[in-house]
Amino acid sequence: MANNLRKKDNYYKKKSLISPIINSFLKKSKGILYGSTAVNFYTPPHLDAVAGDYDVYSQSPKKSARKVERKLDKKFGGDYFKVEKAKYPRTWKVRSNVTKKAIIDFTKPETKIPHNITKSGIRYAKLSYLKKKYKAILKDKEEEYRWDKTKEALQRIRIYERLYK
Repeated sequence: MANNLRKKDNYYKKKSLISPIINSFLKKSKGILYGSTAVNFYTPPHLDAVAGDYDVYSQSPKKSARKVERKLDKKFGGDYFKVEKAKYPRTWKVRSNVTKKAIIDFTKPETKIPHNITKSGIRYAKLSYLKKKYKAILKDKEEEYRWDKTKEALQRIRIYERLYK
């Protein structure tokens, strides 16, 4: 019991290391960020949404997930993360063993993803691509559970395009 509490305490002490580790990986890999993190990149801070996890396109999703998991475990000093197959095809995720929350999802894209590369070297899916993807989700009945989040993302994009672009 005490060991479990120490592990949880250590996780929360080091939780702030997760983003820098992922950003470092993304700079070196050819992964492309999409989802809320990408929308947040384009929009002003007051339009940011809290991203539950990172969504990344990767040509080798399982390999990318394993690399990130190893880097995180090394930095945290133990077995704090795991890699698992997601329910979506071609997707692997890294999940915290402590909180059970997903940290990052890697998906193999079906097509070439249009993207921008920042000065720091991180790739973000283009806003036009994200809009097209979100509109397709809203037409798909099987994706209905995502509609609220998707509508909100489209609304943030519209506000940005009409008021700030």
